Amino acid sequence: MSRRVGKTVAVLAVILTLVTIIAGVVKYFNFSVPEREAPDLPAYYDNGNGEIDVDMPGEDASQAEIKQFIADLYNLACANYQAEDKAAFEVRYTTTMSIGGVINIPVPGSRYCVKDGDKRYYLDFTIPGDEMMGMVTSLPQMVPPESCQYAEAVYTDATMDYMISRKAYNDCVAPGKGVGPHFDDNGAIVADWTYVETKELDKIVYAAYQDGEFRHTDHDVSVDTILSGKVSYVEEYGYYLCEFELDPNKVPQALLDSLRESSGQSTAKYTKLVQTMTVWDTGYLRTYHALDYWGTDAGMTSELDFETLYYYGNEPEKLDINNYPYMAEQCHK
Repeated sequence: MSRRVGKTVAVLAVILTLVTIIAGVVKYFNFSVPEREAPDLPAYYDNGNGEIDVDMPGEDASQAEIKQFIADLYNLACANYQAEDKAAFEVRYTTTMSIGGVINIPVPGSRYCVKDGDKRYYLDFTIPGDEMMGMVTSLPQMVPPESCQYAEAVYTDATMDYMISRKAYNDCVAPGKGVGPHFDDNGAIVADWTYVETKELDKIVYAAYQDGEFRHTDHDVSVDTILSGKVSYVEEYGYYLCEFELDPNKVPQALLDSLRESSGQSTAKYTKLVQTMTVWDTGYLRTYHALDYWGTDAGMTSELDFETLYYYGNEPEKLDINNYPYMAEQCHK
């Protein structure tokens, strides 16, 4: 998921500085990713209108027809999410920086979002493994405190023209001032919100009351940007499967600027954008898996792996903010 990817890239940029210092003496340096509980697969969702009236491209369809189908289905699914009164999504992500194919640095995290009418609750947990954090904290004077590992709670509703962010992090500059999130032995997220920074963020489009259009990704998914694709219908479960690549040379300038600013790499650019989207045959987003790759002229490469799962009113447990770690306590202060 490309939205808000800059924060994760910023974490990598900090760690990259440290790794570059020691890279000359380290011949093989890899970090492991902590075990995480896999998200629940969404259940079939029909809002009462039944299947959508679409003509899926046949086996002999041209790429132009396939691209148009994917773009139309994406637009419809995004519009349906925005119009839905209650919905939720979960994101499981790992961003991996690679230097020369020898040093590999994964930064895993989890995100949760619930919208209930005009209210939107959002959580983001970035949780590097203990091995990585041990290296980072060994040189605390070089590490911005908010970039070690953090938990962020964000809230907005129709009465607000902004979003409120509350961010708790492991303060590497002043150990003990704050403790970043981590996974316990059962894979559950644990965070200490004793030290929190609060600020206002620009509001995003998520609900029917807003002008503008909800988009799952900050990338442009359109006939013009889709390089190639293939589609199929999974009859057993009732969803369309769309596998496609986006043109890395047609990334929105604002997104490219964000990548370069967050990574601290002026030559950073996207090199490959592999997307897999599933949409229920009723027109609602089911899953979206993005594998976005970027690199620099200096030979650094990075893989952004974002897997998003959408839930609706037929799964009420997913719409209950009390079922997510710290959402009820921290989002709506």
